[in-house]
Amino acid sequence: MEYVNITFRLLAISQTLLFLLFVAFSDNPLRVKSVGMAFIIGVMAYIAIPLIEDYTPHIERVKVFWLIANIVPSLLLLFVFFIFEESCEIPKWLIALVSLSVLSSVWFQFSIGNHFNLPIWLQTPKTDVTLTVVCSPLWLQILKAGITLTAICIIWNGRESDLVELRTKLRTIFVLVVAVQTLMVIFLEMMTHFDPPLILDTVMQFLILIFCVAVNYFFIKLNPQGTLMATVAPVTMANTEKVVDPHIAELLDRMRSERLYADHDLRVNSLAQMINLPEYKLRKKINQELGYRNFNHFVNHYRIEEAGIKLREDTRIPVLTIALDVGFRSISSFNSAFQAHFGLSPTKYRAESLPNI
Repeated sequence: MEYVNITFRLLAISQTLLFLLFVAFSDNPLRVKSVGMAFIIGVMAYIAIPLIEDYTPHIERVKVFWLIANIVPSLLLLFVFFIFEESCEIPKWLIALVSLSVLSSVWFQFSIGNHFNLPIWLQTPKTDVTLTVVCSPLWLQILKAGITLTAICIIWNGRESDLVELRTKLRTIFVLVVAVQTLMVIFLEMMTHFDPPLILDTVMQFLILIFCVAVNYFFIKLNPQGTLMATVAPVTMANTEKVVDPHIAELLDRMRSERLYADHDLRVNSLAQMINLPEYKLRKKINQELGYRNFNHFVNHYRIEEAGIKLREDTRIPVLTIALDVGFRSISSFNSAFQAHFGLSPTKYRAESLPNI
């Protein structure tokens, strides 16, 4: 059984190495490739740790590998944020969460270990001399699980507004394969105190191998270019007359004439019903004909354009009133979208639009 376990580990490492090369030579932004490669290296480190423990007498080397493996959930969170949120600016809460995880791992691996008299809930189970020094205590495991659940929420919450067909499939793959697999590993470590029975560990390595093969198969078959996100310039309101698709032309006309975007609850399926088009086709047309990758970005473009006009023409109307009137649910979401579109806050935009007296 031990040789079977080693075989599964080596095969899984080969599959992750294949995916690493796939990401490295893909046509993606540098931030996506860098974080993606770091995440994959972390997965490889986790798989290889028992092999390294058996063949190296240097505990410091094992510590480094455990450190890399421990920050895999944080790298996963950054990876999915860059892919599915398409934002170059990382929010402060995400920076804080990732920093907490990384610093906690470094702190425990190289400073704390079991050298101090810590409370029970902070201690690592006394199973193996090597593991006792380098593996994660319960509180760090809970933090890693929380980060993984946050990544799942980011992936799942954006599925409704996603207009890219391939990326919609990617969301399912990431949730079912990558994120769930990470959770399985974390909870297995917690339940077995980092010392699972050989048969259980072999089964887990087999599942990891199957998941790695499934991910590679998905990309090679459905996405041979390895494109996780692409830069497509959306059609601006100034050149929408170039649109020739009759369904899209009708959609754009009704969006303006009927102010459909002012509806807080506007969804892709409701628009599809209005123009008698299947929802999946409308998603594809908005993406391919207009260049939008996110439905909210498409609708917000109309909202922000009207808000800008109102801010310039009537300074007596409160900003919150304008935000709600054009379709935003809150002032915070309006401010973020407005800042991203015009590069200014609504208040500053209004102030700069006032004539100099």
